[in-house]
Amino acid sequence: MTWPRFFRTINLITRWEYKVLKLETESSFFSGTEFDESALEAELNHLGAEGWELVSIFSVEKVKGGSKYVSAALKRPI
Repeated sequence: MTWPRFFRTINLITRWEYKVLKLETESSFFSGTEFDESALEAELNHLGAEGWELVSIFSVEKVKGGSKYVSAALKRPI
């Protein structure tokens, strides 16, 4: 079976662009580190309105039983 010319010219592969956020946590004497979830939520909602989708979030640079930074990876189609 041969596909019509129209279907042969469409690129069906989605291309993505990526963004990585590095968010610093605040030090706390008792708990090691504290994180402002509401600030992250506001930033993710702002980026979501621009078409960014959260792919992964993870802690980096562990210190004092907590994380010094939290990184978030996002993507959107281009």
